Formats: sequence, C-alpha cells, structure tokens
Amino acid sequence: MTDPSGDQREHPGQPQGHPLGQNPLAEPPPPGYRRSPRVRWPWLLGGLVSVVLCLVGGCLAVVAGVADEADEVSVPETTVTYQVEGTGSDVSITYLGRDLGMARETVATMPWRKEVTIGGFGTVVSLTANNDADGGVVTCRILIGDRVVAEQTSSGPYASAGCSGDAGGE
Repeated sequence: MTDPSGDQREHPGQPQGHPLGQNPLAEPPPPGYRRSPRVRWPWLLGGLVSVVLCLVGGCLAVVAGVADEADEVSVPETTVTYQVEGTGSDVSITYLGRDLGMARETVATMPWRKEVTIGGFGTVVSLTANNDADGGVVTCRILIGDRVVAEQTSSGPYASAGCSGDAGGE
C-alpha cells in the first residue's frame, strides 16, 4: 500500500514482492530438504499413449502384410458342383458360395444342380436340403470334378440332408 508521502509501508507477516517472484528475505531451506518435483504425468501419459499407438500400428501392418501374402498364395479357384435329388415336392436348399457367402433357394424343383467357383478366402463347401411337410426322400451331394466330396440321404416330412467338406483337399 502507498501512503500519501509515496513511501511504501511494510505489512507484518507478508513478504514483500520481488520482481523475479522470489522473496530475498526468505530463509534458505533446512539441510536435507528436497524440493518436490514438478508434476510430469501429462508428459508421461502422452509418451505411453504414443508407444501403445506405435505398437498397435506396427501389429496391424504385420497382420495386413501376412494376410496379403496368404491371399497371393491361396488355393487356386475350384469349381464345385452342388446336387440335390429326391422325391419331395418342395425342397429348401442352402449352400456356401464364394468366400463363404451363404445362399438359399426355397421351393426348388428336383433334380437341382448348381456350379459354384470357390477359392481365395475359404475352401469349405456345404450344402443342406430340407423337405417340406409332404416329406419324401432327399439326397445332397457335393462334387469336385468327378470326385464326390460328401453325400447324404434323408427321408420323411421336414427331413434334412446335410453335406460338407473341404474343396482344397483334392
């Protein structure tokens, strides 16, 4: 505070301000006193997040490279023949196509035949034929060339014949 004469008054118990923000009259710290370190956790957290992101990015790059190589070395394309025969009037058919894509045909007429080219992502082949309430005999068959990969026959109302196999194991 400034009095009318322009002199500064001292206030007991309050240190006077110093231009550098230090109190020149303050006592030095006692021996063995350690000043507490500044909080650096934001920097440490930022560094840790950066390391984790680099590791995840590196792993994704490796996985993408391996997947790309595996696709280049994958099994060549193969033509699979799905067949369904039987005495049922209305048969529902489900089969796997390219890259394990599932397809369905309802109310198929007998005999039924479908050629599918597979390769790349998967070599699993699967075919299921289901009778309706009228029943009858139903047979599913999966062929690669002239070789029968799987075959099954079932009969009766709502009977189901299921075939599956691996087209890569020629």
